[in-house]
Amino acid sequence: SKEAAVTTLLGTPGEDNADSNGLDTDGYLLNGAFWLSINRAAGTASLEPTDQLLAVCPFNPPRPLNNNPPLETCVLRRDVRARGYPARAGGVATAMEVLAVAAAKDGTEAAVDGLAAGLDESSGESAFLATILGDNVYAAQLAPDFARAIHERYDLNGRYRRAYWINPGY
Repeated sequence: SKEAAVTTLLGTPGEDNADSNGLDTDGYLLNGAFWLSINRAAGTASLEPTDQLLAVCPFNPPRPLNNNPPLETCVLRRDVRARGYPARAGGVATAMEVLAVAAAKDGTEAAVDGLAAGLDESSGESAFLATILGDNVYAAQLAPDFARAIHERYDLNGRYRRAYWINPGY
């Protein structure tokens, strides 16, 4: 299963970040799933998936064979580093942040509370669900109701507690 494969990769021991000459300058393997890429000149580091993890959970999964979708799937998040969602030109949205503030610096509980209070059938959440469930009254009302329920349950704040809807057809 995909879950077992990812669990095995995460449990694979990583590398030490030192070689015979001292610290590795380009990065090192954290485990079988992730590589820590280091740019010492820029003073930055980023988490990158390994080829093994991409083989199990690609950014852009292939289409189902013979119109027979797999029973389980996984999609890597590119927004860990880039804060964007993978998208195909002309395709439906792949993901959406629930009650997204304009910028992370604007993320406060009061700002997200205001977004939740102002949700209605014309919200971005409703438009996103319409791409999945169709443009109908059910989808239009389900989106704000469900977004409010997620907000109440997880106390979203737009910074550290965020939620995303992933298109199950992606």
